[in-house]
Amino acid sequence: FSVFYYEVMNNHKQACELGEQALSDALEKIDDVDEETFRDAKSIIELLKENLSLWKEEEENQAVEDL
Repeated sequence: FSVFYYEVMNNHKQACELGEQALSDALEKIDDVDEETFRDAKSIIELLKENLSLWKEEEENQAVEDL
């Protein structure tokens, strides 16, 4: 859902907020799932972390360009 906000809606702030909340929620619950779900969730969590890192880097670069 955060990718939709980032790519389609072009709402980077909302995308980061949604992504951070989803990551936080996932990390809280990751220990409560079975092994198969854990493997799937771990992959998704890594992708989410990568997206958030890239998005924040892009936002920082944009802020510097705006100076």
